[in-house]
Order: sequence, then structure tokens, then C-alpha cells
Amino acid sequence: MDYKPLAKLFTSADISKVAKGNYSTVVELQESFDELADLDTLQDIYEEAYRLLRLKYPNEYVVKNTIANRILLGKHSMNTASMLSELRIGSNKADCVVVNGLSTCYEIKTQLDSLKRLPDQLHAYTRAFDKTYVVTHESHLNSVLKLHDDMPVFGIIRANKNGNLSRPIKEAPLNTEFDLELMYYSLRKSEYTNIAKTVLGKEPEVPCYELFDYCKSVFCSLPSDKANQLFKENLKHFRKNDHKFINSLPESLKNIGISYKIDRKGKNSIISSLLNNIEQQRGYTNVLSIPTW
Repeated sequence: MDYKPLAKLFTSADISKVAKGNYSTVVELQESFDELADLDTLQDIYEEAYRLLRLKYPNEYVVKNTIANRILLGKHSMNTASMLSELRIGSNKADCVVVNGLSTCYEIKTQLDSLKRLPDQLHAYTRAFDKTYVVTHESHLNSVLKLHDDMPVFGIIRANKNGNLSRPIKEAPLNTEFDLELMYYSLRKSEYTNIAKTVLGKEPEVPCYELFDYCKSVFCSLPSDKANQLFKENLKHFRKNDHKFINSLPESLKNIGISYKIDRKGKNSIISSLLNNIEQQRGYTNVLSIPTW
């Protein structure tokens, strides 16, 4: 049986629909999969659909969600760590970056992905983060190991058939050479202006049209270890995860609280809907009152 359609449940587009009370995809898939047919609540459906995806179709969402559960929530604490998704580094976007005392990038390669861009991605990430891992499906493992022989600047983790992560096959070395200009272009205005304020001890006093270049010169003139520390501190501060929302989500949905942009009303709607009887949602949108939390 083809389990790929279940992946639709966990896309940003469909989570947005659920946040607005539209359960059409959920109902459609419940009618298509016997494993979901007798489940009563939205949460039960998500949990079972996710279990099936892990076993039958471990896509990027599954791997990201595993990183969120096992590393961000299992190894670290959201009080001291943040997980960023799709962080732009040069012309690339890092799949997952966990920022704690260290910044650790996780580049995911499922069996559906090509490795064509991986050398270029690694060249960027290993100049921007303390550690970089490739999280690879078993089908790519030999190719990734060969690449590691040529450029041993990253670590390797295998994503197993059931969606779990192995212990590192190759440990990621600690980076000591940073490309500050590359890192700077990943920062948002609030972040780079705050870095300049921290360094200067006051707000940058330049016209708006000069602010970007001025803050860039401040950042890039710092010793690399100091710049890296400020880079991590500001990513954690300005892009911190929504603890309450993530902690309210079941294991299958932790990644939506990290990777997707959902407004407060949508978050409240999702949480209030999870324990609803799905039969009550067939044919109409959710009109439940939204609690505050």
C-alpha cells in the first residue's frame, strides 16, 4: 500500500487548514486507510498516521520531528536551546539547526533526496556552525561516507528504517574557522542591530540606508569566537521556540511548532481541536470556542 498520501497531514498547508477548522484532508485520509478508520480524535489520527509514516515512508518531516523529540526535547531543554528550521546560509537553507551552547546543523537526506548539492551545502554549513551532521537514509550511506573521506569536516547520522536516529557513525568535528560574512547574511535586522548595540554599547547612529552595511562592518571586525557567540545568542533570543505550544502538542506534531508559522489564534485552534471527536467535524468547520493558554 502507498503510504505517501499520509504525509499531506503534516504539511504546512494542511496544518493551516486544520487551524482554520477545515478537516477535509483528515477525513479523506481516514476513509482511505483502514488503520485510521476506527480512531475517534484528531490527535489519535495524527499519532497513528505518524507511526505509519515512520515505518513506511520516513520523509523529511519524520526526520525533523525525530530531531525535535530526541535532541531538542530529549537531550536539551527549550529553556536553554532553540531549534531553527530552514535557516538560510548563503544560497542554501539548513534543514535543522539546534542552538544551545553550540550551534549544530542537521542536513537531512531521505531516500527521496539527491546528493548533488550536498558538497556545496556542507561547504557553507561547516563555515557557519560549530558542528554539522548529515542525517542520511541508509540508501545514501555509502555515498556520504565516500564524501566524508574527501572532506572530513562533518559528522554522519543514519536515519533508520523506523525513523529513529542512530548514534553518530562519524562524529562531527568542532569548527574553528568561521566565515563571518556568510553568517551575517543569515541574520535578521533585529538580530544584527542588537549585535551592533551589544558591541558598541549603544544604538547604531547611522541613517537607515547605511544600517545594514554598518552593522556588517561591526560584526565582521570581531574576533571569530566573539562573533560566533553573539551569532548564537541572538538566534536563540530572537527565534526562540514557543514552549507552551510545543509542550501542548503530541509527539507526532512537535515539528509543526518549530517549522511552521502559525499565529496565536491558529495555535489555540489546533490545541482545542486535538481531542475533538472527528465524527463531529465531518462536513463542517470547527466552531469550538478557543481557550486561552
